[in-house]
Amino acid sequence: MEIEYIAIPLIGLLAFFVKGIIGAGTTAVMVSLSSLFLDPKSTVVLSSFVNMFGGFMMLRMDPLRLRTAYWLPIAAMMTVGSIMGAALLKIVPGDTFKTVLGLTFFLSSWWFLLRASEKTRNTGAPPGAAGGKDLGVGTFAGFCGGFIGINSPPLVLYFGRRLNKRNLRQLLVIIFIPAAFSQTATFAVNGLLTPKIIFLGLLTLPTLYLGIRLGNRTFESVSDAWFRRLMGILLIVLSIRMLL
Repeated sequence: MEIEYIAIPLIGLLAFFVKGIIGAGTTAVMVSLSSLFLDPKSTVVLSSFVNMFGGFMMLRMDPLRLRTAYWLPIAAMMTVGSIMGAALLKIVPGDTFKTVLGLTFFLSSWWFLLRASEKTRNTGAPPGAAGGKDLGVGTFAGFCGGFIGINSPPLVLYFGRRLNKRNLRQLLVIIFIPAAFSQTATFAVNGLLTPKIIFLGLLTLPTLYLGIRLGNRTFESVSDAWFRRLMGILLIVLSIRMLL
């Protein structure tokens, strides 16, 4: 048996343990570690494929409390931004933009981390409806995802100051599900979703579920302040990845 059939499920365990805690970070872990065994394109396709299952598993463990009027417009604008970013990528090289954005996120991540002990503006009740700023951040996050492949930092930096840990995790989980489906469908049409990737993804499902379960238990035991510290660490890791 080739080593990736053992390594990829273990990587999935770690990636979805992180997702179970903070609702994001799956792609960063999957792509960076799986690239030791697969080519870079295959790691992105695999991450998108398993994220479809992971998102629904998360919702099953923690039923959605956010109102549709809040999360759906943000998810829709993320899709619009993603299309814009992908279209611009065909015209403008993304390296310079990626470096500038990575440095910006790196500096702001430290600010976010140092202020993690401050209280959020949210009392715990799910927000009523998305506002203009929410939609703007969603659009920009989608643009970053389409242009440079990373969309979590602007979402965490903005919504992390406005939502408590449960609402923030639920928002990240639900708005990434449509993106995972659309990306996987695009990969399938383009012939990138190969039988091997599908098999590796299905092979990862048991460890994916275990990782989410363990991550969810950890999530329940951490305070809002420590949750935001973990998000800050994730932001720093993602921004460093953008700078390398």
